[in-house]
Amino acid sequence: LKHVLQNGSHLWQLALQKRKEGRCPLEPGEVAVILRAMGYPKETQIYVASGQVYGGQNRMAPLRNMFPNLVTKEDLAGKEELTTFRKHVTSLAALDFLVCLKSDVFVMTHGGNFAKLIIGARRYMGHRQKSIKPDKGLMSKSFGDPYMGWATFVEDVIVTHQTRTGLPEETFPNYDLWENPLTPCMCKA
Repeated sequence: LKHVLQNGSHLWQLALQKRKEGRCPLEPGEVAVILRAMGYPKETQIYVASGQVYGGQNRMAPLRNMFPNLVTKEDLAGKEELTTFRKHVTSLAALDFLVCLKSDVFVMTHGGNFAKLIIGARRYMGHRQKSIKPDKGLMSKSFGDPYMGWATFVEDVIVTHQTRTGLPEETFPNYDLWENPLTPCMCKA
């Protein structure tokens, strides 16, 4: 038992369990497949708002292969333009925030505060742009089913995400205010 704890092998099972429960961020390849199932064409421009992705370009390859029009702030702004922003990490995050806030569609790939704040701000601004909050638990099951065909997968994605597009939701106690700033008391004011 001591050997198992020292080499960390017990963590692999824990990680797999968390993934099955939908508690892990979606991988770039998974996002690509979900977007394709939703009907987004190969030419769709996708802005990636993040720092270095764990696994680097190899990890991004499936997303880039399915959607070659992939851009980051480094692609959209010149080196000189970004120099001023690089002095403050929060300024770089603000650039990502503004692009995500104004994009036609925003996809929340993980449950971090950055993504919750964007979805909340888009809701607060009146739901003019579509925000997609994938059901990571269901998607994990669908990705893990070796017998599921493409047509069934597409149907699962579309049906599951019809109600997960950033529209108003009923609030309940302890609901994340960042993600849903339109609480009932605010609506009555």
